[in-house]
Amino acid sequence: MIVLLRLSAGLIGWVVAFCLMYGLHGIGCARRWDRVDALGGDLHRTALVATWLVCLLATLLAAVYLSRRRTTLLDRATMATGWTGFVATAVTFVPLLIIPSCL
Repeated sequence: MIVLLRLSAGLIGWVVAFCLMYGLHGIGCARRWDRVDALGGDLHRTALVATWLVCLLATLLAAVYLSRRRTTLLDRATMATGWTGFVATAVTFVPLLIIPSCL
């Protein structure tokens, strides 16, 4: 069971980030956070970017932790999925920097 958790840890990090961002986006749009000023922008984008950065840090730490051992094929697969989770977290949420939050 631990082997499956290690193998999927990076992608689980991405899934958690996706759920957090999706939920926060819905709450922010429903409560009109995009019309509230905060830190040189609107509260909605600020909250989303802050959450994204925290998720990036968490998945980066997971990827680094999972990359400690590279002796077996399982260790290398674990390292690959850890870095895949980090890259997926980074790439998936880039549009939030470009596209308006709420339409």
